[in-house]
Amino acid sequence: MQVEECVKKLKSKGIIDSREIYIYASLKNIIGGMFGSIRGLVLLCIYEDVLYIYRANIDNSYGERLAKIYIPNMKNIQGKAGLFGGKFSFNYEGQEYKFKLPSKAGKFVDFFVK
Repeated sequence: MQVEECVKKLKSKGIIDSREIYIYASLKNIIGGMFGSIRGLVLLCIYEDVLYIYRANIDNSYGERLAKIYIPNMKNIQGKAGLFGGKFSFNYEGQEYKFKLPSKAGKFVDFFVK
């Protein structure tokens, strides 16, 4: 699937808004609890004040929703974007989330770290 097709689909389903803030990332740790144990590629999407985490597929599409996180309730948000990739982490409801970001993640990181 082309990235443009995926973005159009995400918009039509109310997963990203007109700002188009999203990024494909990889998990740096295991997320447990109610989502089970997951690792690997994910899609992080912003819609209004919600961060959605979806399982990402290698063809730029996405699979099941793994988390719906209310951004105002996120704690200890840290992010860094760089030429060779970056990182993004936060705490939410007692769970720590850590992601490795690809290069060109500046728009996503800037949304959180102002």
